[in-house]
Amino acid sequence: MTQQGIATDRSVILRWKEPGPLFAADPQQSGLQYLRGLASGEIVPPPVAQVLGITVESAEPGRVRFAMPAPDFLANHLGVLAGGILSTAIDAALGCAVLSAVSAEQDIVTLDLSVDFLRPVAAPGGPVTVDAEVVHLGRNRGLATCRALDADRRLCAAGRSTCLIRPKSWPAPADSSIDTASGPDLNR
Repeated sequence: MTQQGIATDRSVILRWKEPGPLFAADPQQSGLQYLRGLASGEIVPPPVAQVLGITVESAEPGRVRFAMPAPDFLANHLGVLAGGILSTAIDAALGCAVLSAVSAEQDIVTLDLSVDFLRPVAAPGGPVTVDAEVVHLGRNRGLATCRALDADRRLCAAGRSTCLIRPKSWPAPADSSIDTASGPDLNR
């Protein structure tokens, strides 16, 4: 808004590249190989990462660093990066920390996510960096924690997630529609 309180129209054009085959479709590729391919640019990131500008800065077994800008079009009513947007980057980093530590025959899915917002991130601003690491890796569950730092390297959020570790051959739904009468099959 201008000083007079008159809103000016602005726009953003969202573009992304087709990501190619899904990670889970390649039985030979490990999560760590996939993440390193994303970091090097050899693998096209998923559309959500492209649109939000989330990048893999580094990946080691059980540890990743992600980065994301804080453009003004992702600001909330307070003029800071919306918490849900930051949570998306945090969720991605936490899940990928676990993914980087499992075998090539396995994939992960987030079971829960907890984020403590400690400091607002100015928008425009950034990049925000998210350092995530595995703190426990079991047979079918992984637990990871992270720290999100703003452009001045100040702690702005801390997160925690539990991920289900599952075989890549996990059955995918044949149809994405949900029967509202009976609900989704949550026992898969």
